[in-house]
Amino acid sequence: MRQQSKEYIVIAFIVSVMALNYPFLDLFDTAWMPLGIPLLYFYLYLFWFAIIVLLIAVVEHSEVHETDQRPSPPSNVPARPRPAALERSAASDADPERGS
Repeated sequence: MRQQSKEYIVIAFIVSVMALNYPFLDLFDTAWMPLGIPLLYFYLYLFWFAIIVLLIAVVEHSEVHETDQRPSPPSNVPARPRPAALERSAASDADPERGS
């Protein structure tokens, strides 16, 4: 996870704590009932849903997607030759009757 994403998550946490604390909750504690739901409950669930969606978006955006393919070696660098000892051991492993 990138550092900038961690900062966004911390900012979302601080804003959530402030929005779900006394002064803001008191603003929504009224008798008005949109859609038959008390305004305070409507605010709590709507804000909770918004924070979850925001955190999902931040985490999805911050994931580092690795490619499945390995990068090819540069074309201007010559291939390194295998040591003779490795070639002999590979040959003897391939032909067990050949003996060391």
